[in-house]
Amino acid sequence: AAPAFAQDAHYLPDLMKNPSYRSAWANMVKGEEVPLWVNKFGGTFNATGTPVVEVPVGGETHTLAWICEPHNCGDSQIYVMFAPEARQAWGLLITGGSDRHWLGKPDDAMKAAIVSGVQ
Repeated sequence: AAPAFAQDAHYLPDLMKNPSYRSAWANMVKGEEVPLWVNKFGGTFNATGTPVVEVPVGGETHTLAWICEPHNCGDSQIYVMFAPEARQAWGLLITGGSDRHWLGKPDDAMKAAIVSGVQ
C-alpha cells in the first residue's frame, strides 16, 4: 500500500512555514555538523524535495519529508521525520552518496521508520 500524503502540506518547505516545524528543525540540527546547504535551508526553505508522507510510528502518525541539495541530490540529502504537531524532529543526513549521520538522537524504532522511507 502506498503511504498517504500529509494533509496540511505537500513538501518540507511548506511545513517549514509553520513555526512549530521550524523550531523542531532547529532543535534537530542544533550542535550538529551539517553541510552549509542544510543550515541555509533552515532560513530559506530552498531545496529540491518530494511530497511528504505520513508514517505510523509507535501508534502515532508522523510526517516523513525528504530534501536534497539543489543540483547535488545524489551526494547530499536528508530525510526528516516529524512527530505529530512537530513536537520533535529526527533526521538521516546522507552525504557523499553513502555516508550516513543521524540527527536529533532517534531511537531504534525511529531509525527503522526513517530508513523505511529511504530508497
